[in-house]
Amino acid sequence: YEINNKTVVQGGFSVAFLNGGAYEYGTSKTAVNYGNLLTGSFTRLSTGGNTPGFGSWDANVLPNPPATPFSAGLGVGNQINAFSKNDGFAPYSQQWNINVQRQLPYDLFLTAAWVGNREIHLPSQLNKPGQLDPKYLQQYGSVIDPATGNSVLASKITSPAVVALGIAPPYPTFVNDFGDGATLVQALGPYPQYSSVFNNFEGSGTTYYEGLQFQAEKRFTKGLSFLVAYTLSRTMDNTSSGFSSFANGALNKYNQKAEYVVSGSDEPNNLKISGTYELPIGPGKPYMNNKRLTGQVLGGWQVGWILGYESGTPFGVGENGQPFPNGFNRPNRVPSVKLSTASYKREKDYFLGKATSAVIFDKNAFQTTSSPYILGNSQRNYSELRNPPAYNENLNVRKKFFFSERFLGILQVDYFNALNRTIFNGPDNNASSGTFGLAQNPGQNNSNRQGQVSFRLEF
Repeated sequence: YEINNKTVVQGGFSVAFLNGGAYEYGTSKTAVNYGNLLTGSFTRLSTGGNTPGFGSWDANVLPNPPATPFSAGLGVGNQINAFSKNDGFAPYSQQWNINVQRQLPYDLFLTAAWVGNREIHLPSQLNKPGQLDPKYLQQYGSVIDPATGNSVLASKITSPAVVALGIAPPYPTFVNDFGDGATLVQALGPYPQYSSVFNNFEGSGTTYYEGLQFQAEKRFTKGLSFLVAYTLSRTMDNTSSGFSSFANGALNKYNQKAEYVVSGSDEPNNLKISGTYELPIGPGKPYMNNKRLTGQVLGGWQVGWILGYESGTPFGVGENGQPFPNGFNRPNRVPSVKLSTASYKREKDYFLGKATSAVIFDKNAFQTTSSPYILGNSQRNYSELRNPPAYNENLNVRKKFFFSERFLGILQVDYFNALNRTIFNGPDNNASSGTFGLAQNPGQNNSNRQGQVSFRLEF
């Protein structure tokens, strides 16, 4: 809508379907691993293996073995794959924006916008079919087996401590199927006959982005052009991967409040500045408009810049432990202790030898659980805990030499990370570690200052 000849309002809404679900990347995902249990095999007696003996390929044609018959015992003792009518939906994105654009004097152009984006049915592992009901962790997690000194959940189903609890194997061949893995925690699972149940088609993931975007553009006039863009945003999600095979599951699928939190890719503040400026000196310019010594030496200069300043991304806190079958655990949050990683200057000072303390955040804000089979209540990420921000400045200087009407020489010097800024690693976020909350190995997550010189002859 045009308010006047210098001001307009624009808006839009769209729904876009994404690659994912049953046809992720345009390929049926059932072909990836869902047929593995039915794959047949053969044995060539001459070698005892599934390949013919040396030199006998022509005489011994490799057969196409028949599929393994489907039965109730198929896959027992192994991981199997799940699928149901509630899975495999294609993810989709809802996108909207409204903005105001205003033209100003001196070829300036301003834009202010509100932008939103919401994704539904993203690949996830938030509802693992074989996850143990937390009530069993609460019931048996703190019960100690006298023979091992560990939780009885880690004991074999036939151990005296488990037998004393009155718990028997879930089915007759359980011990034979799992051997040393025939533990109480395996037996209490919803599908004890399988080591795990993996759903490659789950689409319970969601993400929500909302941001205010401001932009000022100076179109190239009188030797100057620039673009300044600032975004104030917030991103929330409950999954951190776009591929189900690598997505982290929920710590407790029966209570997923701790999963939908600030995203690990959230950058609330993002400022970008770029531009070029030609000095008004030299041939074709207001001052020293000549190709003699003064115009050639003092004229033909141009400077350029690309500057970027971004907030650090959030992270969460974990601890050692293997609650079945997640493979990870989190500590308990102590709400009376403030969370903050507001200043990373102390980390830089520490690695430069200017400070004796490497503390980045107060480790007392978290308390480890008393057993690896007790679930902590920490969130997946905390907005107050962030990795170091990313600051970067790229600069260049260009000099033109007007040799004649036909020949123009351009000498250019570029510097990347011109101020030689260092982005260190985030602090140790393992609550079970002795260096929890402290600065880690000072590995650098960006490149040192680099420069290059080039000369181009145009004719």
